Formats: sequence, structure tokens, C-alpha cells
Amino acid sequence: MTTKKETTLLEYYQEHELNPVPIDVEDQVGWKDHVIKRRNLYEKHLMLPTACFRDRAVIEFGCNSGENALYLAALGARLTLVEPNGQVLPRLRNLYERFGLDSRIEALVNTDIAGFEAARQYDVVLAEGFLSALAERDQAALKLCSLVKPGGLGVISFDDRYGSLMELLRQMIFRRVRQLAAVEDPHGEQSLELARSLFSEDFGRLNASRPFAAWWEDVLVSPFVSWKGLWCYHEVLTLLEQADCEFYSSSPRWVSVDNFTWYKNVAERNCRHERILKEWNNCFAYFLTGLVIEAGAIGPAPAEVVESVDELIKKISGFVFSDDVLVDELHWPEPLGEYLGGCRDARIVAVSREMKAMFEAIQADDLEKVRAGYQQTKFLRNLWGTHGHYISFVKA
Repeated sequence: MTTKKETTLLEYYQEHELNPVPIDVEDQVGWKDHVIKRRNLYEKHLMLPTACFRDRAVIEFGCNSGENALYLAALGARLTLVEPNGQVLPRLRNLYERFGLDSRIEALVNTDIAGFEAARQYDVVLAEGFLSALAERDQAALKLCSLVKPGGLGVISFDDRYGSLMELLRQMIFRRVRQLAAVEDPHGEQSLELARSLFSEDFGRLNASRPFAAWWEDVLVSPFVSWKGLWCYHEVLTLLEQADCEFYSSSPRWVSVDNFTWYKNVAERNCRHERILKEWNNCFAYFLTGLVIEAGAIGPAPAEVVESVDELIKKISGFVFSDDVLVDELHWPEPLGEYLGGCRDARIVAVSREMKAMFEAIQADDLEKVRAGYQQTKFLRNLWGTHGHYISFVKA
């Protein structure tokens, strides 16, 4: 399967002059809100207290215009910032000067992970929002791990393959609506207005850090939110093991394998990772929907169910970004429907029912029928899955 336009994520951002997550921190209200969210991520989700960054050598790859690292600079981190998109660097420099934190930047390097050369290691290595979209992502992840000092920390984020199902369904619906409305340019003004008419009300209920137009460009019509640009915990944990690193924490916080255990009962790294992946199977319905489900309400996902989601994602990507898949080839997978339909949580059963109806609705050759098929759903419009995941890890 090929996308309509083979390009890198960096080229995509530069071509469309896109800042994927513009964060307004210039006024006190915006800055305070940003600090609260970043502190919540690090301390409450990833369990990394602020002392982990104070006077520590921190390197961030793909820092964009530097708002996230600005919080670390305020904590006293010594920053090396690596950003390949030169378009965002003037804002970064101005931002740090305005906050009086430019002295916290030890180095600002205009390159990517592959082009970065270092003769040292760092206390903390960060890479948010782009890693899973890289063509050579495994090599990039291993390089990041190699830059972490022994005992140091790494934090990455990625677009989860299964948690992205809800985003992909919106891509599918939007592609079908654009087909029927004869809107050919996915990045044009007509496309944006059509997206607003479908999704802006739903998006407005999210506690999002970016405006609707940035989400539309970065997710809804981006070829990087597709099968090729999605990762999963199985692949990431395998890479961590290769790099002599161990999973520490995640956001969302779903891993509980260390709960209710005596600290002297130390599990080997590989064994602990296996237990985490076993728990992942038990949380599969949560990953897909984002709904917290009572323990025991649904069993672990069988292999055929997971495989059916893999195939569904491939087909949706083929429909949205190429001519490889026609609309009449898109169907709600029977194994997945049976699995979710057997849940003792009525919400999950209703989600599966709405999904099946939505897949039937997009078969119509009537724009208003497809639009109504989505807008009449009760659960689907309010679900966003678990698209973005953070993992922190420790170097042995």
C-alpha cells in the first residue's frame, strides 16, 4: 500500500507551514495552564518528580518551538534542543528570551535524530509526537536509548496503533464525505470547513491544547496517522530490551503489574515486560474506546480479534490515503464485534453496535445519509480512543 504522496513528516509540516501543537504560553493564564498540564504528565502519570529535571542535562528531539522544554528550563534543566524544522526556531529563541530562560539552553541544533552527533550521554532524553511516523523509527528509538546515561531516564510518545482506531474512523468518515461532496483537495479551505461541520462540536468538548485547524491538518488529513505511522507497546518494549532499558511508567496509566506486590519480589526485565503485555490484552477494549471498564467485564482479547483490528486499520488507511481499497470493502470485523458485544458493560456493547451501523452508513451514495449516520451516534461522537501514549523508561 502506498500513500498518495510519499513524503517525510518534516516535509509535510514544512510544506503546509504547520505547527502541529501551537501552545499559547505568552500570557500568564496560558503559561499557568501549560505548567499544570506538564506537571500532571510528569508527576502524576509518569511518576517523575520535578527533581528529576533540576540541574540535569536534558536533551529533547523534535522540540518544535520549545514550549514543553520551557517548563523544564523553568525547573532548572540544562537543555540541548534538537529540531530539524528551521521554521519554528525564531519563535523558540524569542520565547526563551522573553521568559529570561535562554541561558538554560546549552545547545540548539537544527537537525534530526539521524543527523545528531554527540560525544556524551544525558540524564534525560525526550522525544514527543513524531517518533512513530519516522521511516527508520526503530533505529531512531535505539539511538535515543544510547544517549541515556546508565540510571538515566527516557520519555517518548507515540501514536498507538489500536488506540488510534477512533481517529482512523473519523478519517474514514471524512474521506467518504469528501468523496460525496466532491472536495478533492484534502488540505484546502473547503476541506477544513467540511471538517468543522462534522467534527468541531465534538472536538470542542475535548481538553485539547491546540485549535481545531491544527488537529484537522495534523490528524484528520495527515498521511502519517495511518497504518505505517502507528506503533504498539509490543514493538516498543522489544526495542527497549534491545537497548538495555526497562519500562518505568506510561500515560495513560494502565499498567498495574507492580501493584500489590512486595518490593523484594523483583521480576526480571523480560518477565516484567511479558506481564505488561499480558495485561495489555486485558485492557484491549479500553485502548480501542478510551472507556474505563470494570475488571472482569470483558476477557482478554484473543489473537484473532487483535488481528482483525490490524486488518481493519490497513483497510481504512488504504481507503483514506490511496485507491487501494474501495468503500464497499470496509466492514466492521465480525470477530471484533462479537468480542465487544460480549462485554458486560452496556456502553461497550452500544459502541460496537454504533460502529457496525456507521460502517453500513458509509456505503450510501448520499452525502446527507453518511453525515447523519455519524451525527446520530451517541457514543462514537464522544469517544476518542487512546491515540497518544507516553512511555518513560530507565537505562540499566
